[in-house]
Amino acid sequence: MSESARPTDPAEAAPGELEGPRERHAEAPAPAEPEPDEDAPDSEPPSSARGSRRDSRPGLWAFLRDTYASADPRSLGLFRIALGVLLFADVARRWPDVDAHYANTGWLTNHYMLFRPMSDHLFSIYLAFSTPGEVKTLMAFHLLVCVLLAVGWHTRIMHVLAALLLVSINSRNIMLENGGWVVLTLLTVWSMFLPLGRRFSVDAVRASLRARRETTPGALNDREDPPRDTAPVVSFAVAALILQWIVIYYFNVVHKTGHEWRDGTAVYYFFQQDRMVTAFGGWLRELLPIAAFKVMTFSALAMESSIAILLASPFRTPLFRMLAWALCCALHLSIDSVVQLGPFSWAMVTMFWALIPTEAWEKLGPKLAAHFPRRELCFDPQSGFWISFCRVVKRFDVLEHVEFTPVTPVEPPEEDDEEEGEPAPAEEPLGVAVAQTLVVIDPESGRRFRGVTALVRLADAIPFGRLLVLPARLPGLDMGIERRLERASADSAAADAYFELEGLAGRPEVVLPQPSAARLVFRRGIAGLRELAVLLIVVSCGSQVLIENRAVPEWLKPKHRPDWMTSIVVYPRLFQGWSMFAPSPPSDDGCVVVDGITRDGRHFDPLTQKEPNFDVQPKGGFHMNQIWGDFHRRIGEQRFEGYLDGVRDMLRNYHQITGKKADELVSFDVWFVNEHIPPPGMPREAPQRRKLFSWTGDGARTRTPPPHNRNNRR
Repeated sequence: MSESARPTDPAEAAPGELEGPRERHAEAPAPAEPEPDEDAPDSEPPSSARGSRRDSRPGLWAFLRDTYASADPRSLGLFRIALGVLLFADVARRWPDVDAHYANTGWLTNHYMLFRPMSDHLFSIYLAFSTPGEVKTLMAFHLLVCVLLAVGWHTRIMHVLAALLLVSINSRNIMLENGGWVVLTLLTVWSMFLPLGRRFSVDAVRASLRARRETTPGALNDREDPPRDTAPVVSFAVAALILQWIVIYYFNVVHKTGHEWRDGTAVYYFFQQDRMVTAFGGWLRELLPIAAFKVMTFSALAMESSIAILLASPFRTPLFRMLAWALCCALHLSIDSVVQLGPFSWAMVTMFWALIPTEAWEKLGPKLAAHFPRRELCFDPQSGFWISFCRVVKRFDVLEHVEFTPVTPVEPPEEDDEEEGEPAPAEEPLGVAVAQTLVVIDPESGRRFRGVTALVRLADAIPFGRLLVLPARLPGLDMGIERRLERASADSAAADAYFELEGLAGRPEVVLPQPSAARLVFRRGIAGLRELAVLLIVVSCGSQVLIENRAVPEWLKPKHRPDWMTSIVVYPRLFQGWSMFAPSPPSDDGCVVVDGITRDGRHFDPLTQKEPNFDVQPKGGFHMNQIWGDFHRRIGEQRFEGYLDGVRDMLRNYHQITGKKADELVSFDVWFVNEHIPPPGMPREAPQRRKLFSWTGDGARTRTPPPHNRNNRR
């Protein structure tokens, strides 16, 4: 994607100018015919499970389906967690900049955004919230949705909400849009059609608990029913994700035709972008010789090309995809360490979680299990509360390392019953301990653990178990949990009554009936509509690929397309112009400098909260985040001249935003300071200043319209 995404409707621009920016399965389906739970929002319909069975008949369709349109539900579960965390981080990093860029206190008020929209296809829930407090309230809800998506609670609903809110926050201020946000949106939209909640989710646990209600110790130790869900997911959305990443890497390579990429100096210019460079990148560029920059340039091209080829390869697919992931991590994480591209690098890496092959799970699973200890959970078999506790532990015990041992509670003997002089037993009877609190035994060493310590040691046998029981280790909260475990053991009848679990122990197991034929037909219909929606988006985005990318021959570019296709692409910002730092990296850099005068006569720049600094090449860069970096880059361009009045109002009212009366400006000049980046070894030219506008306290102002920035490349 382009480093900057043009906030105009791509349908109206010339192609060369486009910039844009079960009842038995959710957790464990039966191998023969898994059915989704009607109450589980993200249960996978039966058509997906049946379609996912490997076709024993040879044929091209079966080969393509198994190679490019199938994914392991365990991989999708890990992908969901990674996506939720990434979406959370993306929203959280915008929180400090709400006042300046997303609320009416900033340079772009919501009513002015509606009055002069940056796109003819604009949708944003955030435009209904004006003050910083209102915006942060919606943003807090947005963060909650991301958390619920990560844990897999009502996964499909949370995924749709996350996609709507992501599009909304990006569309609230399109000028800040960059390729990273476009890639993150594409990743969120394509995966929205996949059953990400089938494994490692709250939904999967709830569905599995409904599928079988164990009431005896034998049922708890039966690991065959319900079985773990390993039936592959088959969907056009899997193919769309793979194809999307191939397109991104392919065009990002073929568009790099500038001489800087041919002579190996492109990464040198990459490091000279002070608005983007990190503190580490600023330090590193002073040490690296030009030969190192050339090695990095050619390595980047080689890795991008290799990733596209490895993803498209029809042979040895599992191995090649994991190799592509390794290259992707090496490329993008190194990039992210030296320059700020928003969520671009992390989104590119995150997609590969969905492609972890079944072979990797089968091969690495036993090796992973060897690193987790076994545990013996002792419980009262007549307590509904403790049976329910064991049922939940069973769902999280994916390695089957926990054995459920029934122990009849025994009241501890009275102290005065002991004969005088008789030594106390080294360890109290197990039944006595179970009557007092939670008890877990390490079968290898024979050590016995009690209470919260037992809960933590139990978690050792479960992947990510330490994270699950983290609240129980917090000071203060641990004592509360300790007391509740003791109460549940000392008075199990009261605990059963509180949770309405009386009579659960020994009760016949409830077998849920199979769904009716009508319900199956309905679910198949929903699955078919979902696949149709994926195909419609694929076709629409395919046309966008042809329109936006310069490497596509002119005779292949569609001259006209239906408005509905344009709407599908532009409303959610699913742009497809992939030319990161192409054909050449930017050869100029710049920033906005405000030379303001406060009431007490100080020279003050509200954008930096320091004295005005016209140095365009400070050592270590400007130390600004990606959001402010894109603001400085674009606000001086002619296409955004109409929004300079908003910048003026933000600066004029800056002291009201900060609450510091001493920072009130009585006048200011706003400059765009630009410099040309010379070739390696050549001296730097003096930076150029261009005044954008001026303002004085009496309301008079002047403006110098900025010329078109010829160096603004995609």
